[in-house]
Amino acid sequence: MFGKNGNTPKNSSKPSINGSSTPLEVCNIASGTTINGDFKAESNIRLEGSIYGNVSCSGRIVMSQNAHIKGDIICQNIVSEGKVEGNIVVKEKVHLFSTAIIEGNIKYATLQIEDGAIFNGQAMCSKSAAAPSIKER
Repeated sequence: MFGKNGNTPKNSSKPSINGSSTPLEVCNIASGTTINGDFKAESNIRLEGSIYGNVSCSGRIVMSQNAHIKGDIICQNIVSEGKVEGNIVVKEKVHLFSTAIIEGNIKYATLQIEDGAIFNGQAMCSKSAAAPSIKER
């Protein structure tokens, strides 16, 4: 399991979660967990709990149906079944499932909203490579 130097061996065939050529680790935030304050992850995030603060993520955020973020989000991609109260800035794709509730503006390159999702805000398409910003509501 571990090499002679104590490092975990690298598995080059491991699939990438965020679609890039370099796989990122996943930060799991379990149901029943609440984070108060800004949260930054250099990995992907799997959220089943709640975050009350701004979220910055270098990869993908996946939110379960009971997940909740009250704050602004900046990330590469977001897939949500849960609730967001704040602005979302995504460099690539936003995918909102039918149970998603978004109260805020979204800036994106690709947007997919399924029937039943609730989105109250403005959607702005930006294909630029630089991270766009959204003015406060």
